[in-house]
Amino acid sequence: MALFFFEEIKLKKDEFLDEIKENCSEILYISTVHMLNKVYKENIEINEDEKLNFFENYKNYHIYLNDFAGTIYSRYASSINNLYIEMCNYLNIEIDNKYTLEHTIIKLEKQNPQLLLSLTDLDIQKQTILHFDEKLVSISNSSHYKDNKVEFESRVETLKQNIFLVKNALQIS
Repeated sequence: MALFFFEEIKLKKDEFLDEIKENCSEILYISTVHMLNKVYKENIEINEDEKLNFFENYKNYHIYLNDFAGTIYSRYASSINNLYIEMCNYLNIEIDNKYTLEHTIIKLEKQNPQLLLSLTDLDIQKQTILHFDEKLVSISNSSHYKDNKVEFESRVETLKQNIFLVKNALQIS
């Protein structure tokens, strides 16, 4: 059956969940049920754009799966990030997108020099700085960052300056 450009694809929530159940991991199915039940109380129709926008937004996984994290981590040895990647792969969504980039930048912005310098355990401090550096490298290699440098460059430069200051203060090269 051919679809025309003007024809909008809609699925009932339960139909979409059945697709996930048949084609994805058990934990992704259970997590998707959990997320959608928080957003859609009834078995309403969800159009394709609405579905893609919801599942592309990395923040939604943290918001709607926060109370479900114990099950994800302990019972299924998985993570929110793994679920996001699996869903993106299933829905053919680019994983390197504005949501994942924004999430990474916000996490690094919370780790300001004052916080990093206040860490009392030296091993944790060094590991945190190393992890910070690794995230900066992944941002620099991100295709979404490269394609949207104007939007993110000043924030990333501030992060680079912050970690440089911390390394200098701690005499770490």
